[in-house]
Amino acid sequence: MGRPLTIVLLASLLLLGIQTQKGWRRIIIPQPVYYLLAFQVAVFFKVLVYGDVSFALLSLITFGAIVLMFKLGPSQWLQDEYNFHLGVWSLAMTGVIFAITCAYQGRFDMYAMTFVQGRFLGTTGSSQHAAALLAGTIPCFMFLIESHKKWDWIKAFWITLLLVVAYFLFLTVSRTGAIMGISSILFFYRNRSGYLVRIGLFVGVLLGVIFWFISPDIIIQNTPASSRFISRGNTREEAWAGMWSGFMSSPLFGSPLQGGRLVFGENSWLAAGDTTGLIGFIPIVLMGLGCLKMMFELHKLSNKKSNYFLHSSTVIAGLAGLLVGSFSEALLLGNLSFPVFSLLMYLSLGKYLLDLDDVHSKYLLWQKNQN
Repeated sequence: MGRPLTIVLLASLLLLGIQTQKGWRRIIIPQPVYYLLAFQVAVFFKVLVYGDVSFALLSLITFGAIVLMFKLGPSQWLQDEYNFHLGVWSLAMTGVIFAITCAYQGRFDMYAMTFVQGRFLGTTGSSQHAAALLAGTIPCFMFLIESHKKWDWIKAFWITLLLVVAYFLFLTVSRTGAIMGISSILFFYRNRSGYLVRIGLFVGVLLGVIFWFISPDIIIQNTPASSRFISRGNTREEAWAGMWSGFMSSPLFGSPLQGGRLVFGENSWLAAGDTTGLIGFIPIVLMGLGCLKMMFELHKLSNKKSNYFLHSSTVIAGLAGLLVGSFSEALLLGNLSFPVFSLLMYLSLGKYLLDLDDVHSKYLLWQKNQN
């Protein structure tokens, strides 16, 4: 029931967005979103010609509705500092609701969420989906924690929830999710080596205490899937080679369609080339370059205006985690999926920050000319 429920919620947000009045921002859709939409159009034509026509139409209409919803809703709502906090808060609350729901289920029976190879999948379709969801919310938790300079119950609340999210992320036994989470933290504190050292020491001491009382062998015996973290096997090499071969054999339109819809492999970029050829690969690469450009611009903004360091770092860390994860999972090619929603949200947050800086710079220039 996940997809129908999501479509109902999407329609509700569209109705809410239609009622939203326009603010001071005129161009509110980030440029990378247009490239992502172009990729979805390429998918649409591939499935329309060679696959299930009804599914192709439903997919394009759904993704178009998602982009329209973000334009009328979250992107339009981002007009001030308060709504930026709400945008970050909304992503964090996704992780909170997910963690609380899974903790409640786990209180009765964890098997319902770990029946596939003993790996935690929560209320998602697979452990990789769960890991992407959990890792995608980490930058927002960091923002909410760092926004509170003084220790109070609110800061302790967000720290506790971040630890719960980290625990469930560990249970997914997803190396992709772990790398996404670590990358997000490194990019968030990219200019604060002292914070990274303290975090590393804290994690090291915490693991030392845990392993002092509990042997790592016992942990592996009770959670056999956790041995994947220390496994050196490359579980994606064969899939990557197959996608590359498919792309090279049909570079323009991609490999022939098998079935009524496209099935993406474990790499966003190779999967785009394999399934849609250059007509889909070029837009998705331009989308990635657009994300990198935004990250670079936000990094310069954070250096120029220290009061926006946390804001910029949240977006940079969120985009970095998704881009890193995209090399081992097809995170960026989904439709009704949290990684795509979070990507659109992080891009919208970043576009707001850059627009705000642009308006402020123009105002200073106007003020200087007046004097």
